[in-house]
Amino acid sequence: MRAEERWFKQAQRDFHNARKNLEIGLYDVCLFLCQQSVEKALKALYVKVRKKPPPRVHSLEKLIREMNLGEKFRELTVDLEDYYLTMRYPDVSERMSFELCDREDAVQGLKRSKAILSLIKSKLGVETKQREKG
Repeated sequence: MRAEERWFKQAQRDFHNARKNLEIGLYDVCLFLCQQSVEKALKALYVKVRKKPPPRVHSLEKLIREMNLGEKFRELTVDLEDYYLTMRYPDVSERMSFELCDREDAVQGLKRSKAILSLIKSKLGVETKQREKG
């Protein structure tokens, strides 16, 4: 399996797990995994385009900028970028991270992640198994 396929396969797995966390009401975990799925999908694309390992960063904006992916990608990822920091670090806000999001946030995160994964999948041109729910 090529490196970009490995990255994308893990992105799909994170997306799948994000959906599962939505189902059980763990919206913060859902959003964190949405961000992780997009990050890994972007890194899959980075590997394919740049022919080298991706940078060890978590910034979706930086990955998008380095690959000149444009405004559509930025618009889809802006909230996910924020959720990554908020959900990962409990000292970002006075409230606990899991109190800062609700079902609607998680549903929107899944929709945005799914859209990004679809865009990247088409750019990768790899055959992948992806469940189309979500």
